Amino acid sequence: MSKKKYSIHWESDKAAAFEIDGVVYKSLDEIPNARDLHKIMAMMNAAEDADFDEPSENGKTSPAIQPEKIILGIFTGVAILMLLIAAIATGSNITRLSKEKSAPGRVVDVVVRREYVNEQDHIIQEYYFPVVDFSTEDGHRRSVQMETGSSSPEYEKGNEVIVRYDPSHPLQARISSAGSAALMWILPGITGILGLVFMGAVVLVQKVSLGT
Repeated sequence: MSKKKYSIHWESDKAAAFEIDGVVYKSLDEIPNARDLHKIMAMMNAAEDADFDEPSENGKTSPAIQPEKIILGIFTGVAILMLLIAAIATGSNITRLSKEKSAPGRVVDVVVRREYVNEQDHIIQEYYFPVVDFSTEDGHRRSVQMETGSSSPEYEKGNEVIVRYDPSHPLQARISSAGSAALMWILPGITGILGLVFMGAVVLVQKVSLGT
């Protein structure tokens, strides 16, 4: 018994007619034989699956994008971004430190600010900002409220301190202390660590993938 011949006529990527042993059917409903209908539907499913794996110009099928590669790409991008931010912040701090001058100063006031820590529960935290009087190298006397405050009063009126300031921007002065120096390096430190962590994860995943 000879095998039946099946074919599908396509128009604009849609099945327009079905031919079984020379008999043409306009729709699937017209096919009387269940086996013939099953064969035609299997051919259509195979054709639809092929659309997701089309051959490239050299005749080879294009490989599907693997989720691991997408994740690696995201992690690599985050790592580069974090390391870039760390590098920029570090360069900015080094430039700032190179421009700063030192001058003796005296705390003349302490400004207290009350800020909401949790607005829903109406929790308020007090922050203390010292006001320091000092003279710049050009002889001008300045009275500056420090940009950085603390949750507890670290300075009192009359305290002698060392002020670090940029001659071009004397109002952005800071009290020379371990705390103020540490604050300058929080951003580059955190972003740098995160960048190294993400980059380390990328390298680890690549090694595991190569090992498997």
